[in-house]
Amino acid sequence: MIKLERLNEVAQETLGGLNAGPGLLRQAMARADGQIPAPTVKAPLRRGLAFALSALLVLGVSALALPALRKSEVPTLPTLQAGQMGGGIQESARDLPRGSVVLSPGRPQQPGGVWAPAQGANFPLIRTDGRFYRMLTSPQDASSLAGRPLGSIETFTGEPSLDTGRSTLSNAAAQGAAVSAVPGMGGAAVTAEVGGTVRLFQRVSYAGSALLSGETLRDTLPGGATALQLSGVGTVTDPGAVGRLMDLLYGKAVYQGSHSLGGGQALLVQYPGGAVLQMAVKGDSLSACGTWSCPEFLSAFAEAAE
Repeated sequence: MIKLERLNEVAQETLGGLNAGPGLLRQAMARADGQIPAPTVKAPLRRGLAFALSALLVLGVSALALPALRKSEVPTLPTLQAGQMGGGIQESARDLPRGSVVLSPGRPQQPGGVWAPAQGANFPLIRTDGRFYRMLTSPQDASSLAGRPLGSIETFTGEPSLDTGRSTLSNAAAQGAAVSAVPGMGGAAVTAEVGGTVRLFQRVSYAGSALLSGETLRDTLPGGATALQLSGVGTVTDPGAVGRLMDLLYGKAVYQGSHSLGGGQALLVQYPGGAVLQMAVKGDSLSACGTWSCPEFLSAFAEAAE
């Protein structure tokens, strides 16, 4: 096999020093007119010439083919813009409210979770029908979660703990703002407009008030969750595992009182539609609307976490 770097040398040897100049052209035209007899070409020279021309032809074709071969070696992956999925792909992300937290295996949320921070001595809240609700940071716009109207804010006050009445009040939503239930969440969450945007509020303890008469954990943390995430531990998204963990929490949690926990970890509970509720976790206890002890749940969660 002839190496590529010797191709020019072999061609020169094979063509016997022929020079493609004006003289060679005149000789070729004279031979065509019959003025000069055609020279006798020896067989080895004919074979060498044919070989050289064939080699040049093969190299030329190969050079043309190389770009195509190199291009085909790299697979092309299709890309889809969010909200434009096709081919049977579920478009569940389009159904979530803007700014929703989506729990997935990976880095757990920070302990602060989704509860809105306090404003001075109080966190942003709503009281309606004797129940207190804390504003959440996610979703940023909960208008798609607003359901049946529950009334409107009657009292706006910066000191909600001093109001002992039964009116619907808030230190975040303005007087007259509509308060609505969230479908499928029972009394665990409400929505209200704050600063021109509908926000989601979660049922929590406040000023010694937590469960009302006859209420249980399920009234403040409803069933139907689709994912769970515990900061510093991991995430559970398997439907069967989520259901078993929630049943374990409902069945084994022991109520410790209306006080609430601070610091520690955050357990996020995601529901269809984009709502994410939270419980503070410290040691073997979980807290949102009251504090509950359930070491069995936390142990089982650690085993099921992804």
